[in-house]
This record gives sequence, structure tokens and C-alpha cells, in this order.
Amino acid sequence: MARLIGVSFCVLICSILLRESNRAFSSILSIAGGLLAFFTVSSKLAEVSSSLKAITQSVPAGAQYISIMLRVMCIIILARLVCDACRDNGEGALASFTEISAKILVLSIVFPLFEAIINVVIGLIK
Repeated sequence: MARLIGVSFCVLICSILLRESNRAFSSILSIAGGLLAFFTVSSKLAEVSSSLKAITQSVPAGAQYISIMLRVMCIIILARLVCDACRDNGEGALASFTEISAKILVLSIVFPLFEAIINVVIGLIK
């Protein structure tokens, strides 16, 4: 946790100092710092992956739902990163379109889950 905060704080200070003299380089530094912060915590992904594999093995029918959950989480995280980078660079409209597109993509991925829930409810009613 301290490493993540340290990396983010150092990139923030450098970006603020460079913003006045070279805005483009400051933006590139911010994006690179975000990626560095992500790679700092990426080792935790192995722990999450092993936990999800254990859950999947204990509930075989849940593999499909875990796959949906992981895809949705990846879309949400990536869309948030892109939208924040767009807003930081003054592209609010592009950020809004990206958010809407990500929401539509998530909805299309989650729709089979809604269908499964509705079929279970209909099966219980009958």
C-alpha cells in the first residue's frame, strides 16, 4: 500500500511541476504513472485469480458467472482509467461517450445473467 501511495504521490508532484512548462509531457507522465501504480498492485491479481479458481472448482455452475463478473470488472476499470485520462486532458465529451459505451458493453455482457435469473424465477413460480 505504501509503495502505491509513494508512486502516485511522486508522479503527482512531477506532473504538477511539469504542467506549466510542458503540458503534453505532464499528461504522458500521468498516464505512465497510472500504469506504474497498476503494475505495483498487479501481484495481487494472482491471489484473486487463485481464490476465484477455488470458488469455480467448488461450484462448477458458477464458472460462467465468475467469467461474466471478471469481464465486467475489467471493462469498468479500463473505462474508468480512459475516462479519467480524457478528463485530465480536457476531453470531457470523449470521456462521456466512453462511459456510455462502457455501460452499454457491460449491459450486453450481463444480459445473459439477467435471463438466467428470470428463468429461475419463472421456474420457481411454475
